[in-house]
Amino acid sequence: MEKKIELSEIMLNSTSTNNSIEYSKILQLSVPLSKTTTTTININSSLTSNPSTWTINQVEEWLKKNNFNDCIDILCHQYKIDGKRLINLKQNEILSLRKNKQLWLQIKTLKPKSTIIQLDSSIINSQNNIISNQIEDQPIINCCFITSIRSDRKKTLLAFLLALMTIFFCSFIITIVDERLPDPKNFPPLPDLILDNLKQITWAFSITEKLILIEMTTLIIVILLHRHRMIILRRLFTITSALYFLRSLTMILTSLPVATKITDCEPKKLINFDARLRKATMIFLGQGLSSFGVKTCGDYLYSGHTCTLVLAAHFINEYTPRSYHLLHFLSWISALTGMFFILAGHQHYSIDILIAWVLSSRLFIYYHTLANNRTFLQRDTNRMRIWFPLFSYFEENVKTAIPNEYCLPSFIYEARIMINNWMESIKYSAFWVSNIHI
Repeated sequence: MEKKIELSEIMLNSTSTNNSIEYSKILQLSVPLSKTTTTTININSSLTSNPSTWTINQVEEWLKKNNFNDCIDILCHQYKIDGKRLINLKQNEILSLRKNKQLWLQIKTLKPKSTIIQLDSSIINSQNNIISNQIEDQPIINCCFITSIRSDRKKTLLAFLLALMTIFFCSFIITIVDERLPDPKNFPPLPDLILDNLKQITWAFSITEKLILIEMTTLIIVILLHRHRMIILRRLFTITSALYFLRSLTMILTSLPVATKITDCEPKKLINFDARLRKATMIFLGQGLSSFGVKTCGDYLYSGHTCTLVLAAHFINEYTPRSYHLLHFLSWISALTGMFFILAGHQHYSIDILIAWVLSSRLFIYYHTLANNRTFLQRDTNRMRIWFPLFSYFEENVKTAIPNEYCLPSFIYEARIMINNWMESIKYSAFWVSNIHI
């Protein structure tokens, strides 16, 4: 049995950046119905209409009807989800919600009733040929958990653990390098074009470390507010791992003499492996910053402080809107100023700064060039896995360039809901106690 439904004068409005096109068509939909299937429409109920036309209040009513009261505050009050956005949700986009499996099953039952709207969006997209990732910068969006790009939190955790291991390994290598430091009494500083013409400023290096703290604080804020924060963190940890592993190799292979004549550094042999491990732990916990009580002498080629400054500036520029010119300018000014004060304090040779800048900037650019151009991966996947194993693994499920979209982390809203529920329980308890006394 076949039932034909005729819908006349349906206007499909599509707005692009340069023009506006109106589509007016008569759609004829053939809906096959079995003999045992009957359709009933209750006109009096506000939820029997096309779910894609529901308002936010109707979505809230539907959630209450299906016992999803825990999701009302997040979906309706915080993110203003209407019917069209509700039916276009995907299963992996609501994982942070409670009862996400039950909610997904209920959403699936709504989708067959919303054929017209889904057809509408497909026609609009095919006519305008607008790709979402072509939009470079997006404003702060309403919903943080709705995204088609997989965040892969497990891979982010693995990248974090990898970064911790490489940084600790680098700290352990520094303890060996300190033992192999050439004696400053017998080996004067190497000739350096910049250091030879720049008088040492003893307090300069502390300025560099303060600038590092400012840059890293800014970067952390940017990442927390970014919609795709897990992917950004994964990329940051991966690039950091590669840089510090290479730094461990360059430091252990060649030991350079102290870069300044004013120094109290001297080679010290550690008693045993445990003593070396304790010193490596102190360097690791202090992140190599003298402001946190860390003192190292032989870790010259290449500069870890420069890597941190350059990477922070690159990530801030990449994952903030292009219109934030002042922020981009200040981030690079801070990085360049920090590098200058490293040289002014005679804490590194000029070649250390140059190599650190080149390596960190090239790694960042190469990584993001590959990540934003997926044709390279599709053309020769096997070669990519051989030469870039970390990239192939961590970027496996990121199929598009990441748009710059921003929202507050979901745990802030969850904390707000928990506090509201707690306050409501206190009010209810106080009201109940007052009634007892009365």
